[in-house]
Amino acid sequence: MEGFFMNKTPDLNVIEKELKQLYLKSPERNLNIPCSQDEIMDILLSAYTAMPDRNIANSLTSQINEQIFIVQNMDIAFVRHARYIPAFWHRHDFFEIICVLNGNCCNHILNRNISMKTGDICIMAPGVTHALSAFQDEDIIMNILIRKSSFEQSFFGLLEGDTILSDFFKRIFYQTSEIPYLLFHTNEDPVLSDLINRAYTECNHQKRYKKQMVNTLLSLFFINLFRRHEQHVECPHIHMNSSDRNLMYILRYMQANYKTVSLKELSSIFNYSERQLQRIIRNATGYTFIENIQNQKMKRAAELLNTSTLSISEICERTGFQSLNNFRKIFLKHYHITPSEYRKERMT
Repeated sequence: MEGFFMNKTPDLNVIEKELKQLYLKSPERNLNIPCSQDEIMDILLSAYTAMPDRNIANSLTSQINEQIFIVQNMDIAFVRHARYIPAFWHRHDFFEIICVLNGNCCNHILNRNISMKTGDICIMAPGVTHALSAFQDEDIIMNILIRKSSFEQSFFGLLEGDTILSDFFKRIFYQTSEIPYLLFHTNEDPVLSDLINRAYTECNHQKRYKKQMVNTLLSLFFINLFRRHEQHVECPHIHMNSSDRNLMYILRYMQANYKTVSLKELSSIFNYSERQLQRIIRNATGYTFIENIQNQKMKRAAELLNTSTLSISEICERTGFQSLNNFRKIFLKHYHITPSEYRKERMT
């Protein structure tokens, strides 16, 4: 399996050849259009007789549990999407990253059809009902399946100190009534492809520290995805207008300058009215501009109370407050305890 991605269009395997034949023989069935599992079970059973040891009932079901694909001592699994497999609706209890390594596919998510091309990466939260269509020989789609706990550690751990951005992504995956997914356009980034290849290869070898290595490579994957393509992400649940495309830059600027940034300053830098900015920020994060800034200040204040010997007044100054009384008032409102009491509790 080593070096799988070096050959971008490997030959169809036995199952894929059978699926292709069944697809070509039955154009009237429109197998590329999502349907229920029951409607295409005859196709699946016919094709997968080439691998009789596979548990068809478990692996090709509408409700997929992580135990089916992710082995007990691992947090991550790599599953290449079978070309020409009928598109059927399913959902799963783990995070899924769909990586288009070559060609194209269509990711059907409820009433939305998302066209994906080479280099596109889609991150989907658990519980999302979707179906995937890939019906060309050159379509190479890799699914990275990640336990929910491991995804949160790798993905949100990366944003641990970035309260504004962390809250933004948590809202996407857990708190929105819309479809929870992110779509990155990476333009065939070789750095990301290499990390996927290395993690895939590691998963298919029995080596010491295999789990730790794969988890580390996943963290590196997320770091590079953010570092190199943060501005190339689509957040469909936000219903962004064309004028809202600076969203990630706005949130990043707020994060980096939370001590002093004002709405007037943002308005001047990004050429929006203050009213427009309020709408964009509230729509994206669920919080107003002031609430976002205060949340970040409170997170930093709590960290300093926990990890430093700085006085309360010094922490007040370092987190951008001009008034000690105002700092204490907001801290009490946020944590339901005074800064001094918070520190004492953590010391006992």
